Amino acid sequence: MPTTTITLYDRDTAPGAEPEELQKLRIPTLVIPGDDPFHATSAAQYLAMQLRQSEYWDAPVAQQEGERVRRKIREFLLKQAA
Repeated sequence: MPTTTITLYDRDTAPGAEPEELQKLRIPTLVIPGDDPFHATSAAQYLAMQLRQSEYWDAPVAQQEGERVRRKIREFLLKQAA
């Protein structure tokens, strides 16, 4: 008789919307990667690939400093408003 494993998560990616649901969204999105046990860079890259209108900011966390981040967000928002 086969055994069933019950797990907290049903897939290898984070819980939440299914990839097919994310791919249907048409929302301009700026994805800023993290790099710690809770915010893996690969997760940000995956999210950016699923969201069709995303912009991935390929900046290492060490370079994501206050004014630089504010400038990037401002640029993104101004581009969306144009």
